[in-house]
Amino acid sequence: MSAIDAMALSDEALEAWMAVKTNRRPLVRTMLALDGFVTAAVTGPRYPDPQDWMCPLMGLPRDVLAKGSATDQAVFASVARIHNQINETLFDRPQDYGPRFATKTSGGIDPRPWCQGFYAAINLNIKSWKRLLDLNNPNHGLLLPILIYCVDKKGRPVLGKPKPGPETAHFIEHEAYKDILLVIPALRELHYATHYDPE
Repeated sequence: MSAIDAMALSDEALEAWMAVKTNRRPLVRTMLALDGFVTAAVTGPRYPDPQDWMCPLMGLPRDVLAKGSATDQAVFASVARIHNQINETLFDRPQDYGPRFATKTSGGIDPRPWCQGFYAAINLNIKSWKRLLDLNNPNHGLLLPILIYCVDKKGRPVLGKPKPGPETAHFIEHEAYKDILLVIPALRELHYATHYDPE
C-alpha cells in the first residue's frame, strides 16, 4: 500500500465530506462527478502542477499539503489515489477503463453526473481546452458524447437545445453515452501521445 493510499479516505467518507455544506466550495459534490472531473484531468491538457486542479476541485487551499488539516490532506490524497487509478488503467489497461455512471431508478444509465464533472474540469482549464472546443476542429467530435449531457451555469444545454423528436430523445437517453468509452482513450492519446498543443 502506498503512502497516498494509506492516507486517503474511503470513497464513502470522501463523498460524505463533499456533501457537507461549509464555506469551502468544491467544484463537484458526488463521487460520480468527481470521477468525470478526474478523468478529464487525466485525458485532457496537462497541468503544470496537480495542485492547480486538485485544490480548486475540492475547495482546498493551495498550500493544503504544507498547512492543511489532517482531513484536508486526506481528501487531497483521496483525489490523488483516484487520479492514479484512472491514469494507470488508461495507460496500462485501456480496455478495462469504464466511467462511473449513475443508474436510474428505472434501471437505465444516467451519464449526466459524470459528464457534468468532466465539463467542470474543462471549465477550470478552459483556455487549454479552447482549441478542442472549436466546432471547426476535427477533433471536436471527441467531446460530443460528453457535452451532449452537460448544462451550463444557467441550466442550458451546452450543445444547444436538441432537435425535438422521439429519435433524438431515444439517442440521448439510450445510445450517445456508449461512445464515451471510445472517446476517452482517444482524448488521452490526443493530449499525451501526440503532445497536443492547446494553443
